[in-house]
Amino acid sequence: MLKKHVDYAQLADSEWVKILTSTPADEVAHRYFFGTKCRAMLQYIANSLFGDDETQLLLGEFYILLSQNNWYVIRQFKSLNGASLNSYLTRCAIHHFIKKKKQESALQHNAIPIETPDICNELNRFTTEEENENPPVWQAFELLKERDRIILRYLVIEGKSALEAAEKVWPLIKTTEKNWKQLPVKRVQDTIAILKRRALLALATELQQLIKKGKRG
Repeated sequence: MLKKHVDYAQLADSEWVKILTSTPADEVAHRYFFGTKCRAMLQYIANSLFGDDETQLLLGEFYILLSQNNWYVIRQFKSLNGASLNSYLTRCAIHHFIKKKKQESALQHNAIPIETPDICNELNRFTTEEENENPPVWQAFELLKERDRIILRYLVIEGKSALEAAEKVWPLIKTTEKNWKQLPVKRVQDTIAILKRRALLALATELQQLIKKGKRG
C-alpha cells in the first residue's frame, strides 16, 4: 500500500506536535520541519546574533534542544491565547541562543579561545603514557563531563570524522532517535559539530577557572 501524501505546509500545530513526538520518527516530516519550517527563523537569529550565517549549525543545535528528554520542549507547547507553535518555538530559540551568545561573549572577554590549534595541540601532546607533565589544559579536560571528554577524544585527539565518531557519541545524546544511521547524513554531521563546539566551550571554561585559581594561588 502506498503511503498517503501529506502536505506538511498545511498541518495544524497540534498535528506537528503529534508527529514530532511520535515513534518511530517520520523522517520526511522531520526534514521538512527543521529544514523548511524552522529555517527562516533560525537564519534570522544566526544573522542577528552571530554576525554571519551559521544557520546550518543552529539547525543542528535547535534539533538537539527540541528532541532531548523525549521532545520535552515540544510537549510543553500550549496554544494559549491563540499563540502558534511558530511563535512559541521562536521565543524558545531566541532565549536559548541569546544565552549561548552571552556565554561565548564572556569567554571572548576573558581571552580564552574556544577552538585554537594551541588547545587541540596541547590535548594531543599530553595523551602519551611517556608524558609525565599535567598541564592546565589536560587538567581541564579531566574535569569535563564524560560526553565532552569522549567527543574531544574522538574528534580532536584521534581526529575522527563526525560519522566515525557518531557510533560512540550518539548514544550519549538525549534524543528519541537512537539509530543515527537512519538519519540524514547532514543532520548527524551538524549535530556532532555542535557537540564538539559545546565540548570545546566547556574545556575553555574549565581552563579559565584553573588559570584564575593559579593566579590566586
